[in-house]
Amino acid sequence: MNQIPIWGDAAPAARASIPSLSKSRVTAGLQCLKRLYLECYARDTRDPIDESRQALFAAGREVGEVARGRFPNGALMLDDPQRHEEAAQGTREAMASPGIPAIYEAAFTFERIRVRVDVLARAGNGDWDLIEVKSSTGYKEEYLADLAIQVHVAKGSGVPVRRASLLHVNSQYRWEGGPYDLERLFAIQDLTDSVGDVIPRLLTEIQAMRAPLWAAAPPDIAVGPHCRKPYVCPFWGTCHVGGTDHPLETLPRMTPRLRRDLAALGIVDVRHIPDDFEGLSPLQRRVRDCARAGLPFVDPALKQMLAAIPYPIHFLDFETCNPALPIIPGTRPFQQTPFQWSDHVLAADGSMSHREYLHLDRSDPCRPLALALVEALRDAGAIVVYSGFEERMIRGLAEALPDLRAPLLGLLEDFRIHDLHKLIHEHYYHPAFKGSFSIKDVLPVVAGGNGYDALMIKDGSQAALAFIEMTDPKRSADRRAALRDGLLAYCRLDTEAMTRLFRTLKEDS
Repeated sequence: MNQIPIWGDAAPAARASIPSLSKSRVTAGLQCLKRLYLECYARDTRDPIDESRQALFAAGREVGEVARGRFPNGALMLDDPQRHEEAAQGTREAMASPGIPAIYEAAFTFERIRVRVDVLARAGNGDWDLIEVKSSTGYKEEYLADLAIQVHVAKGSGVPVRRASLLHVNSQYRWEGGPYDLERLFAIQDLTDSVGDVIPRLLTEIQAMRAPLWAAAPPDIAVGPHCRKPYVCPFWGTCHVGGTDHPLETLPRMTPRLRRDLAALGIVDVRHIPDDFEGLSPLQRRVRDCARAGLPFVDPALKQMLAAIPYPIHFLDFETCNPALPIIPGTRPFQQTPFQWSDHVLAADGSMSHREYLHLDRSDPCRPLALALVEALRDAGAIVVYSGFEERMIRGLAEALPDLRAPLLGLLEDFRIHDLHKLIHEHYYHPAFKGSFSIKDVLPVVAGGNGYDALMIKDGSQAALAFIEMTDPKRSADRRAALRDGLLAYCRLDTEAMTRLFRTLKEDS
């Protein structure tokens, strides 16, 4: 599980010096010293960044740029890691100019640690306020180290820091259109005292990071919960190679305590968990037993439950978006707004029909989407979904549209909703699931094929980002048309996949 590629000339047996640290490298070292080593010497082995992650990074940059408006008329420093010292010189010059009230991406170096400060705002009397911008709705523990590194380096560079603060999105701000009210869109949290408390411990940890960087090979650190906390490590693929086909990561709902208990027994494979081990839930025992036998578990009751679902059967799926910066008037940051649904209808004679709705602009989609949904689902019969998400969306629409409350909630009456995910989770398991009940993992195992790989849009997060781009009037007509077609194909496949799962399970279970 810990194979490391050949380092070549990047990691000679003896080093004349070690790389400088940066804020990102320090936070990497706080997560895992092996990650820090790989960031310094094997960065090209990082896992590929998919389109969803790239788009999320772009959204974070957009939040940072908009947040600068809270501190207007500032000077933006050169944003190029290879020209850090040039940016640091520009920062010094801007600080020396009284007419510049704020500096964006201020650059400093101290004790061979480089940092960039999102906003350095002039506070009067020669003091400065240091502001870290995050595209979240509040404080997270890992943010404190970000701020502490910056304050330490800035003060070491001679900056009199009056206050260290976190600026984040205010989830209670309701945008009604037009320019954002930046005073309400963002909230500022003063963390000066907390930062001061954490710096001594942080400096001790930074000092401990330097010694492993002199080595010719990365430190031998086993994979574990730290690979995902606080972020999924970008070297996941480097460290999670080889080893067992059923690692402990495939055990659903793994808790830190359970992992510690299993590690104390020297267990790294789900199949090796003893029968008399008392810490497993019924589902976890099922996963272990199926992995051992190499055979699926099929509850005899599953076929009866599927046979009891009345026709016509609607297979329903929603897509939603929740951007950090609202794009639909009347919504708040990160408010989940449905913009699309797909409905495959299976008749008792086996025939299939399809209906769908996709909102095409940045007006409020809720009313037209809900009206089309009520019309499509007013027939008798069941509504099959994959998870409880669709029911929550229908209830949310009913709350937002009082005049449509009765017909929307009527869709949920008489036990019309049947959760295929819940049925599979409780009554079926295949060792090839590897602990996942995502439809994208379950479908190829149960029904064969997949289909998602060939799509332009492959998951819900990509769909949300595609809607934001598709409705952007600055995009070309061709690009918007391609995104529209991609969204329709993706949501259509989600409900078609449910029909394949349903039919296969009903016939084979």
